[in-house]
Amino acid sequence: MTDPEHVHSLSQDALALLNDALAEARTTARAYDTKAQIVGVGYAFALGIVAGTTNWFPKSTANELMPVLVFWGVIMTPLILFGSVLYPTRKTAPKLESTTLQSVEHILYVDPEKHHTLESIKASAQKCEPVDEIIYELLKTSGLRELKRKRFIRALLTAAFSFFALFAVQVFEAVSHPSIGV
Repeated sequence: MTDPEHVHSLSQDALALLNDALAEARTTARAYDTKAQIVGVGYAFALGIVAGTTNWFPKSTANELMPVLVFWGVIMTPLILFGSVLYPTRKTAPKLESTTLQSVEHILYVDPEKHHTLESIKASAQKCEPVDEIIYELLKTSGLRELKRKRFIRALLTAAFSFFALFAVQVFEAVSHPSIGV
């Protein structure tokens, strides 16, 4: 079971599995960008339907900070949080332990600051360990995916809170100012 051909086929199988895992992690991380864009736009449209967004913009009045804070806290925060899902990029992904970096040449995600020439990339490709390169990218991309997932869920929860706050305000106004002649 230790013959070189068997070890080679296991290595190729492992490499194929790691490539599949890396492709899935990249696809999922990009999907959070799309989801955040769609839900952010949907949130803005829903606000227009539920609350008439023009009525929620604070009116400039002397020394009244509360309407501005309520507007930004309840209405704008979810939009900002959906935008924050888009910000984390590969370069801002969580850092990996330095022990992980020892044998990695970084050829799956080429940094132009490190690799200026074709020869530089070719030399790195020739001396790299393909499995280590894929594992490094898998860990890096998975960290980015998880960061985006957490931010997306935070934005969704904040949007839900905003809708609840808008609902509560409307119910309070309906109860405190009942319509005449109903």
